[in-house]
Amino acid sequence: MSRPTAGSIVVVDWRGDSRPQEPGRLRPAVVVEDHELFPEEYPNMLVVPLTRDEGLAHRSFAEQIEPTVDNGADTTCWALAHHVTSVSLRRVNLTASRITAEQLSSIRRRIMVAVGAV
Repeated sequence: MSRPTAGSIVVVDWRGDSRPQEPGRLRPAVVVEDHELFPEEYPNMLVVPLTRDEGLAHRSFAEQIEPTVDNGADTTCWALAHHVTSVSLRRVNLTASRITAEQLSSIRRRIMVAVGAV
C-alpha cells in the first residue's frame, strides 16, 4: 500500500482492542502527518478521527467538515484534532476522498493548540 498523503480521508479499523471512550469500530479519519517526514515503509501514520457526534466536537479543537463530492461525507462531521493519534498502517484502508488544504491547515493549528505548542 502506498502511504496516504496529508488531507486524505482513510477508514481506520479500531475494532477489537479499544477501551472505553476510544474509537472501537471502523471509523473515517483524516491523515495529518507530513508524509515527506516518514519513509514509505514506516509502519504507522498520524490521523485524527472524524465523527458525526457534535457532542464530541470541542469547539476549540474540532474542524467542521461539510459534505462535498471530494470528501465523500454524506452529512456534517467533525475532525477531532484533540484526538490525534498514531495508527498502524495495517489498520488503514484507503479511500479516494480528501479534505481541502484550508481544512488540513486548520486541523493542524488546532492540534498545536491542543498540545500546547502555541
